[in-house]
Amino acid sequence: MTIKIIPVDKSNIFEWRSSVRTVFGDIPSKEVVIRMVNERFMIDYDNWNKPSDRLIAAFDTDSERIVGSGGADKYTITVPGGENIKMAGIAYMGTLPTHKRRGIFSSMMKTLHQQARDRGDAVAGLWASQSLLYSRFGYGLATMREDWVIDTHNTSLSTDSPKGISIRLVDKNKALSEIPEIYEIFRKCQNGATDRTQGYWNYLLYEDEQTKFNKSGRSGFFFAIAYKNNKPSGYAIYNFNKESGVAHEDDEGSLIVEEIISIDRESNNALWHYIFGVELVEEISFNRRGTNDPLYYMLKNPRKLKRNIIDGLWARIIDPIKMLESRTYEESGKITINISGQNQDDIEGTYTIETDGKNTEVTKTNNNPDISMRPSELSSIYFGSVRASEFYQAGLFDIKNHDILRKINKMFSVEQSPWCNTDF
Repeated sequence: MTIKIIPVDKSNIFEWRSSVRTVFGDIPSKEVVIRMVNERFMIDYDNWNKPSDRLIAAFDTDSERIVGSGGADKYTITVPGGENIKMAGIAYMGTLPTHKRRGIFSSMMKTLHQQARDRGDAVAGLWASQSLLYSRFGYGLATMREDWVIDTHNTSLSTDSPKGISIRLVDKNKALSEIPEIYEIFRKCQNGATDRTQGYWNYLLYEDEQTKFNKSGRSGFFFAIAYKNNKPSGYAIYNFNKESGVAHEDDEGSLIVEEIISIDRESNNALWHYIFGVELVEEISFNRRGTNDPLYYMLKNPRKLKRNIIDGLWARIIDPIKMLESRTYEESGKITINISGQNQDDIEGTYTIETDGKNTEVTKTNNNPDISMRPSELSSIYFGSVRASEFYQAGLFDIKNHDILRKINKMFSVEQSPWCNTDF
């Protein structure tokens, strides 16, 4: 058996996508694949005439079939201090059950990481279907997320709805014209958030005739936009899951919040008052919320908010110098870190970080390190989802002395907890 890693083009895109979805247990239609090409990949399918530089396939030359798939979406991600760096959004990863444990997955990851280096990306990021799978490739936990369920019968908001904020229900066309602008303002200030193309928005909010107009089960999308001084300042995207289409108190269902984003606390407060004001709802559910979300403190009975904390975005260092120089630091100083292991020979070494907090210079050095760790630990510390002292207590690295541990804790601390709500 010979496996070749090949690019994806118009001639093999349907086989490639079928391979991806086979791993996850479904069969995609031709229409779904074309929509993905046009919107998520931002390639004009009808005029597609060259291979993608971001999608790859593992091709078995004996069977002449695609047996593995992978790709990297184009993103920028906000880092501590508000700067943005280029990120390869690793996705579509899978190997057919017939070809497991033959090194195919590792070969595809190696190819995608090399392509990211060639493009000048500073980091790679992904959402893990299996949380332990990617640490061997150097991915560390960049953000945490919370999945929520709120019992609306036994709690409500303790705050009053703020004055000066109006909420308007809008149709999808209006939503697609205003929501992306709100999100862009938000994400430029949110550590760990990524950008979104208009194609991504179209793909995310797509509905067909069945899902949009159904009478039972999950409903189509509803869009509520907050306005402050007559300017868009926040939004809520939500739908319902009801047993039937009958509006009756005995048929209460769930209100499913797909996303709430705001650019100020008043708009956030007003949007939650709107959500809690929707009638015939037994519970409110919401996935991928930030760990520092203020809603818990806004409830009269916070115990009725069930919180399931789970891993969110995972990040891998592609260019350590570019990555480390891009963020701000909470304390000036100089520290030397050795990183090694996890199949990252290309970045292994010792790096000195010297910063006044805002301006940072990183150099590769032969000096003795103050602290040694794996790339995955540095990725987590970088975004602030984990403190170095937590990794130390877990026995994941050793230190020269505790002064060094206190120093790296202070330098890499963040004012704002990282959060990413863009799943890919």
